[in-house]
Amino acid sequence: MMHFSVSQLSRGAGVTFKGGDMKGFTLVEVLVVSFIIMVGVTGFVTLQSEFMRNDAKLNLRGVAMQLAQEKMDDLRQFDVLEVTPGEVAYNDIDDDLGGTLAAGEVLVRIKTDAGRTYSFTRNWQVTDQYYVDTDADGQADTWVPEGDPAVPVPTPVLSGKKVVEVSVTWTEHQGGTKSLQLEGSVAPVPVSRSFQATNETDNAKAQPTVNYTPGLAPDVIAYDLGNGESIETSKPVPDIDNRGENNIVQFETIRYIDLPEQNDKLEQEDFLTVNCACKLAGNGEGFTPSMTIYDGSELVVQSGEKISKTTGVVADNQQPPICNACCRDHHDTGEMISSEVYYRAESGNPHKHYKRQPNGSFTVASAVGDPYDEVCRFRRVDGYFEIYPDWQLIDILEFDDNYLSTEAALDTYRRYSEGVVEAKIMGSSLPAKPAGRSITVTPGGYQLIARGIYLDRMTASHKSALESMIRSGESDWKAIAPFYDVNLTLLSSWYSDDPEVATVTNQAIDTIVDPVNDFYGTYSRGRVEALSDGDAGIQVLALGNNTGITGTPAVSPSDVANARVDNSLIVTVDSKSSSEKFYALIGDINCLITVNNAEQSCETNNSKKSNYVDLSSLAITNSPSRFTCPITIPKGKSTPFFSCEDISENWTGDIIFAFSKPGYQVTLKVTQPDGTVVEADRITINPGLEATSTREYGLIIELHPQ
Repeated sequence: MMHFSVSQLSRGAGVTFKGGDMKGFTLVEVLVVSFIIMVGVTGFVTLQSEFMRNDAKLNLRGVAMQLAQEKMDDLRQFDVLEVTPGEVAYNDIDDDLGGTLAAGEVLVRIKTDAGRTYSFTRNWQVTDQYYVDTDADGQADTWVPEGDPAVPVPTPVLSGKKVVEVSVTWTEHQGGTKSLQLEGSVAPVPVSRSFQATNETDNAKAQPTVNYTPGLAPDVIAYDLGNGESIETSKPVPDIDNRGENNIVQFETIRYIDLPEQNDKLEQEDFLTVNCACKLAGNGEGFTPSMTIYDGSELVVQSGEKISKTTGVVADNQQPPICNACCRDHHDTGEMISSEVYYRAESGNPHKHYKRQPNGSFTVASAVGDPYDEVCRFRRVDGYFEIYPDWQLIDILEFDDNYLSTEAALDTYRRYSEGVVEAKIMGSSLPAKPAGRSITVTPGGYQLIARGIYLDRMTASHKSALESMIRSGESDWKAIAPFYDVNLTLLSSWYSDDPEVATVTNQAIDTIVDPVNDFYGTYSRGRVEALSDGDAGIQVLALGNNTGITGTPAVSPSDVANARVDNSLIVTVDSKSSSEKFYALIGDINCLITVNNAEQSCETNNSKKSNYVDLSSLAITNSPSRFTCPITIPKGKSTPFFSCEDISENWTGDIIFAFSKPGYQVTLKVTQPDGTVVEADRITINPGLEATSTREYGLIIELHPQ
């Protein structure tokens, strides 16, 4: 929150109070000053409330976009093409029809807004399009919509694609109705072959260089692979889509060149893991897993093959469509085990299937029709989600959400994780867990984080090559080690050994409404509530195999046996300990633009003026990333400003500005606390703030025609 003193308000109003021999004020002077202060405070309150309203509008718009994207994804989840009773079909998709999410009102409870519930209305319009031959040369060349004279007669049973526009409307805090639209296309490709299929353009097979912006620690952790490349899981937390008893969890990893002034994406791995209810179907045709193998020079994907083996089917029509492939294919044979192409082995044999009982025991499914619980891992291969061998969790580590905020702690964490991977490959003991993760806090709430390290099962030749590289001291062994670092905070189980000192949340998993800006805002896990003085040990547990990724109950004894636990973090509650302080940094934004060879102030409100500059496109980031810096553009002639709030007294780093305007050369300058102006694109805070900084720093944007 911004704070102004009386003297500041007086200076802003152009009034000067003089000292000296003056012993008092006249009544008229007091009334004038009171009026000026009242006007100034009123203006500040109005500006502040407008800022809050704008921020709320952005939040609601973000939720609306998430709802639109959710429906677009829902329409792409079908397993049959033509209308079939009891099945979700491609031809079911029509205006406000199709998928499993109904049109109409959607109620969303936003935890960050004191749990307030908002009403949104979601609808969609669908246009069938057909790819036809319009120049009579025998080759289809143009997309035309339904009803166009070029559409063949009779009309094909299946359209070439369906163009969908999803609309979401809502009412803002102040009563106005807003809406947004999201357009996409759905191709007639069943979900069992592609979970999110969309039509490709003619250039889809081209492979241009794609620039990549690495994520920011501590939310995204990048690993140097030793060959000029890096790898990271690109999102702070996985996308979680809860559908009753089913959790669909998705994330991607990015491999990229990490050189000065060059960050080019090399490969993206898209993973999807889902739990399903299945039943045995007897012998039939199913696929072996696709899997990552080492071809002697690099990691490549070996596609699965169709073979005759035991298969399964979904237990009911309430399962996500991708469960059809999960239930059918996730079965092993002795031949698959011996050829090292299998999903999961139990004591060297093909894994069994089980139905979990209410008391936690497991009943083996052995006869046709027997129900069983299943969890499958998929990876996108050539555009399609293909079933993959099970995840293998090798370690989990817990710490508080400030632990990785320094480079030293980040380096320690990376070395530890790489040491865990190396030890697992070499069959040696795991390294000791990093020290310094326990915390001393005053009563209150604190978010803990859990990160899991996964290492894919490898063929004997792949593992042997890695062992040889490690023994030889080759630094790039990580480039062929299929390991993954995943944020498991919201997918693991949390426990406190002394709930009277501190409790820890373990709420039911739900769909994350805003996975970009509000990771932990939909439901809570791993949030400690410090209650009274004392020590409490906090434990986090993630099940082994695929269930650790979906956060669902174990589907086999193997899941329980392969669970990983970390109970090495102690929360010490000391009501007398000094607490961390947080401050704000507020700075003016001054914009100067050259028009007709004359420099003048930018117009920031009226887009019709020649000197108009849209400051909302100004990007403000911070490294390490710990807070946000919204921009406020007041009405009238008031100076725009940025406000970075909740900056810890212990935070040191850079607040970075980026701005561009077509046709202009941009120069950024920063006003320093001593009044000097330097040409720079950032404010460097070192040491940390000791109090709220109000207009000690400022940004100057100079625009000159190119």
